[in-house]
Amino acid sequence: MKPSALLLLLGLLSFRLMAQNPVGIFENHADIGKVLQPGTATFDKPTQTYQLSGSGENIWFKKDELHFLYRKTVGDFIATTQATLSGKGTDAHRKTGWMYRSSLDTSAAMVSLTVHADGLTAFQYRKKSGTNIEEIKTPIVHPDILQLERRGRSFFVSVAKIGNPFWTVEIPDFDLPQEMLLGLFVCAHNKNQIEEAKLTQTRIFTAVK
Repeated sequence: MKPSALLLLLGLLSFRLMAQNPVGIFENHADIGKVLQPGTATFDKPTQTYQLSGSGENIWFKKDELHFLYRKTVGDFIATTQATLSGKGTDAHRKTGWMYRSSLDTSAAMVSLTVHADGLTAFQYRKKSGTNIEEIKTPIVHPDILQLERRGRSFFVSVAKIGNPFWTVEIPDFDLPQEMLLGLFVCAHNKNQIEEAKLTQTRIFTAVK
């Protein structure tokens, strides 16, 4: 192999290693939107806990600002986690949970199962890139378990407190790509603030090929 070709190969390998920043079962993490404060993501193996920090003004209308820990997922899945926001925070609408996006663009098509600091829990979604977010609120506040499932063109949202049955709803008619980015997120709902979230018992189940 010529020296120039070898240097090019080594450069490409170095770029790939730099581009990927795996944390636990996830492949990478990144800020989405024009956030003022960079976010972080870590995984504590003994306690099986993901800790996210991030800023961001909101996830609403046609613009999302958040920190996102994600991996590529193809086809149907079931994703579960237990999510809590750390400390008192500065805004009752700071939020965390599951997010499923077509890209890292601020107005990408996406769905999210979101729990807010005040306990409000909702399924928020943008069926097409560049459109406004829609929302379905659940009757369960401060749930212990968040479960998001894709089944073809439908999403199933299930939330529960430990010891009680799941509340579940189906939201149909999504025309989304088979390959998308699935992961955990945190949004401060305050562009000048950094908030933290802890997520445990996080699992992603996909079909065995």
